[in-house]
Amino acid sequence: MENQLISYLETVKKSTVSLHELEKLADANDTYEDFATALFSLLDRGYLHAVKSHDTNWRGLPHTFRIQKGKVKQPLIDSIQKLQFQVHPAIQLRAYFTSSEKVWAKDQPWILKINDYLNKYGLPVIEANSSQRSYELVQDEKWIDEKGGRSLLEKINLADRLNIVKSPDPLMFALNPNGFTSNKTVHKHLIVENKATYYGLVDRLPLTGCTSLIYGAGWKIASSLSQLPQQLGLKSDEIQHLVYYFGDLDYEGISIYYYLFEKYQVQLATEFYQTLMDKPYFKGKENQTANPTALDHFLQHFKGEEQEKLLNLFQEKGYYPQEALSKDELQNVWRRAKWAQN
Repeated sequence: MENQLISYLETVKKSTVSLHELEKLADANDTYEDFATALFSLLDRGYLHAVKSHDTNWRGLPHTFRIQKGKVKQPLIDSIQKLQFQVHPAIQLRAYFTSSEKVWAKDQPWILKINDYLNKYGLPVIEANSSQRSYELVQDEKWIDEKGGRSLLEKINLADRLNIVKSPDPLMFALNPNGFTSNKTVHKHLIVENKATYYGLVDRLPLTGCTSLIYGAGWKIASSLSQLPQQLGLKSDEIQHLVYYFGDLDYEGISIYYYLFEKYQVQLATEFYQTLMDKPYFKGKENQTANPTALDHFLQHFKGEEQEKLLNLFQEKGYYPQEALSKDELQNVWRRAKWAQN
């Protein structure tokens, strides 16, 4: 009961609180004697002082209490100060001194994730969009823009120090000269994550049914893809864009794809991944973190044996870079893919 009362006192912004307000906190299983005992304890420990001019009730409890803010906040302040000495110096926790224990408890796990990133990599010197930086910091590409991350970063004085680009770079792509016919209403596009794969496929583009081959450049595609219809001059409600994705077969590549799927309904170019899985995998990238939702969605695109192969791959901490496929292999896959036909 005492802890419940203290938690409530932390949230009270005024300097006094009435007995009637505190009585509302009593649980149905608590007797009034239990409630009174807890309040007398808080009076004895200095969390509350009686406002004597307001008299007392039948049990001797003051009708009004003066909250001793310093005493109530001290455990929270001690916790914040302790962590401040432990985290990266770029993280500033002063804003939490005026916050509540509930807010501090909610934000602390995110602060620790950010601290791990800064201790490992330091403040980033390379620009990134918010989706990429969000994934790097907390392994959730939506955290900054959609889950309150930007507000937290501002609170700990990091929002302007993480080199987050507000305006996305222009989309990088090659055009199929045969892809622009006057009556064409469906345009297909293939995104590849890495530059080597882009150059391995670009010569094949005019022989496919795709309008463009897009160089994704890792997480940059997360923000720049929105510009595709405008940059192509094909921005119309009557025109449909079907976008396919092929990235590295690792946790980060899967997370990029899943982000694009959720935001732009991008589809998976499964044939490339199936060809990758016929090769020996590589070891490394142990520091990447899985996005379970993204991984589950990714696995649904493959059959039973292929799913087992993929699960074993990640269990063994393996991965496939796009570069594992030669130029001939890349072009053969694209040539055979049904979705890439006219």
